[in-house]
Amino acid sequence: MRTIDGDWSALGALIASSSRTATPAVADSVAYTARQMTAAELAEFWQNVSMVAMATVGKRGQPHIAPVHARLEGTKLRLVIYDNAVRRQDLIANPRVAFTTWSPNGAVAILYGRAREIPQSRRPARPGRSGKPRFVVEVEVELTRVYAMKAPQREGVTSEARGQVS
Repeated sequence: MRTIDGDWSALGALIASSSRTATPAVADSVAYTARQMTAAELAEFWQNVSMVAMATVGKRGQPHIAPVHARLEGTKLRLVIYDNAVRRQDLIANPRVAFTTWSPNGAVAILYGRAREIPQSRRPARPGRSGKPRFVVEVEVELTRVYAMKAPQREGVTSEARGQVS
């Protein structure tokens, strides 16, 4: 894994605040000190995952989820989405979003925030299967809650067996 430099104090404060205000179920299962990542650990974890799931909600309350690449910058995420994606319309109606990603060993990150499209950020993207031109827009997400959990330490349980636990 690569070392992540920088001042992660604001992200650390957000992780701590999220844990303090977690619902009982979240606090009892994932948001506790023994399992919580530090901000630097989250930054390194996030940089090393290949894809994250982004969840949005449409005008009529219908959920949408899609894989995206998102860069963590302190207490913000930066990403691009296609200009004709359902997610773009969702963000106009409701800027609240959620992201999650995980690793095979059981480490997981769940991030919530409010998204906004960066003005004048529309730019060309590579063509899709159809060959037609496509465009992306940049999105910035101000994080509001962060749960970042290290892999569970289970004595006598291999990572292969952990993957089979439901």
